[in-house]
Amino acid sequence: MSDNFSQYWANEIDTLGLAPQNRHICDYGDFPDTSRIDPNHDIVLVLNGTNSGVCPPDLDWILPDRAGLVIGDAVSAAFTRPIDYDRIDVLCWSWQKALGGEGGHGMIALSPRAQARLIVGGPKPIARLMRLHNADGSVNKAFFDGRTISTPSMFAVEDIHSALDWAEACGGLTALLNRVANNYAVMSDWVNSTPWIDWTCTNPAARSTCSITLRLVREQHAAGEKADDGKIATEMIRLLEAEGAAFDIWSYGDAPPGFRIWAGPTIEAEDLAILCEWLAWAYSETCAANMPREARVVRHGNFPTSKASAVQPRTESASSLTAALESPPPQTLADCYDAILFDATGVLISQNDALPGAVDILARLNTSGQPYYIVTNISSGSDETILARLRGAGLPIPAVDRIVSAGGVARHSVVEELAAGRVVSYLGSAQAAHDIFGKHPNLHCADTVETFDTLVVLDDEGFDFKRVADHILSTFQRRLIERGEMPRIIVANADIIYPGKNGTLVFGPGIIGPMLQAGLAPFGAPPISVEIMGKPGKAIFEECIARAGTRRLLMVGDQVDTDIKGAKAAGLDALLVTAGLNSCGELRQDENDAPDFVAKSLYQIFDGSLFPPDRSANAIDQAWARWSENRGADKAGHGGRG
Repeated sequence: MSDNFSQYWANEIDTLGLAPQNRHICDYGDFPDTSRIDPNHDIVLVLNGTNSGVCPPDLDWILPDRAGLVIGDAVSAAFTRPIDYDRIDVLCWSWQKALGGEGGHGMIALSPRAQARLIVGGPKPIARLMRLHNADGSVNKAFFDGRTISTPSMFAVEDIHSALDWAEACGGLTALLNRVANNYAVMSDWVNSTPWIDWTCTNPAARSTCSITLRLVREQHAAGEKADDGKIATEMIRLLEAEGAAFDIWSYGDAPPGFRIWAGPTIEAEDLAILCEWLAWAYSETCAANMPREARVVRHGNFPTSKASAVQPRTESASSLTAALESPPPQTLADCYDAILFDATGVLISQNDALPGAVDILARLNTSGQPYYIVTNISSGSDETILARLRGAGLPIPAVDRIVSAGGVARHSVVEELAAGRVVSYLGSAQAAHDIFGKHPNLHCADTVETFDTLVVLDDEGFDFKRVADHILSTFQRRLIERGEMPRIIVANADIIYPGKNGTLVFGPGIIGPMLQAGLAPFGAPPISVEIMGKPGKAIFEECIARAGTRRLLMVGDQVDTDIKGAKAAGLDALLVTAGLNSCGELRQDENDAPDFVAKSLYQIFDGSLFPPDRSANAIDQAWARWSENRGADKAGHGGRG
């Protein structure tokens, strides 16, 4: 076994209760010694390990006159590397990986030897097609709601037909393999010329040409440098995601800190060359103060310096401020800010429908070119999944980089926990957790493990909230008694309540912290430390500031305790819309979480109603003076509280 996918196969064989197995194991980044493999036994091997970047150097060790069957996992190897099919008896591959087809589907091919095995003996167990029970033995109720693991779709069939047509147009299998070889050459040239990066796979003969796995080289840091490679890689990935340059490239949890890059035939070599430049930039931004000068050299073409980065804070010179004060004052609230932050639920959407004015407002901002971001505590999926949901509601959001989600912000901390070897338990659906964090052997649902180091709280969609909360309470209580400590809690969605259907209120995942504190109080538990990644925590607003490159932001929300309080704590101005939770009566607020503006409609951002009606020269001068002083103490003079 050379990667986690081999481990999955071995575990599945144990689960099915088949014959005893021999596991051939090697160091991470290499392929096992094949000289000890018995050809009379069935052999299961992964032909391309995407997490380790390892593949078999060759298949010559598989004998033509073997007695056992050879089962090859070619999920990502098909169409990316030559395969000696005469030495494989059972081959499974994906429609997704190499051809960019529909995910979650695949095919299996059986040789005559494998087909002959099927008719020998009695019934055979089938792996993972329909697992009707959860890990704790309880019934998997999701199947009764229509969810299955392997349900073929006619749309998916047409999708693979289209992908195969594209492959034929490229020149067939030979052309696809050439594209992979060209992509690998680009990455190899860059790695060989960059001192702070190296291959994760230490054996060149076993190195995958399409699953590029790279690790940071600590020896290239400056003398005395004690920085954690995992933190460096995480910060680099954060910068790249903020710039929209790369997504989902962190290394697998068991791998050394680094990157995992797909270089299959659907990827253009030119794009990989650009990615190398982005990686060099991100490393320079992260480690510039502690890295040798030669390690900062960008080796592929002309790449913008860090001054061109969108994440650089915007500064105002005295001359620019003078010029601004001499300019006509802003006519609308939107004119006063460099970017606008919108909450999603209760401001732009209700359930899955757009609220009045939301589509028009975003369309107007798209036309004017004024930046905006959707800042949401939704953590039921990745930013890409949230974007698809909002677009499905009719919102014209142009790109995924406009989504700043609590789950996306929490991902950085969770990845660090997993990279450090800690067990992370999630409260939320498995689909949401895997969409946000990926799959990892140390990542488990909260109701399937008896102990964990870190609890991450996601949305409460798709799981039994009460049952899981009870299990977590018992886990915390047991750890408190046994160790005198409690797990770390990372809260993505900190909403205590949110609007339900027909004006009802629903408890949100943020209630977990107070529930645990109350439940553990009789056992003398200390105050529980909860790290809030979403609103009202600072992390999500710092992400917004980094993406926008400025602090001149206006937060538009409907919840005082999350949207308004969080924005004010981050030093931002806030507008409260009296919709969603606030449409039912008087608001509770104090001077620390009072909004700067209150509006009944999103249109008031543009109609000028949130500014003083007195447009005389003296009033304009006073308005600009207050604005240049970060609005001073007399915020009521802007007419925003009315």
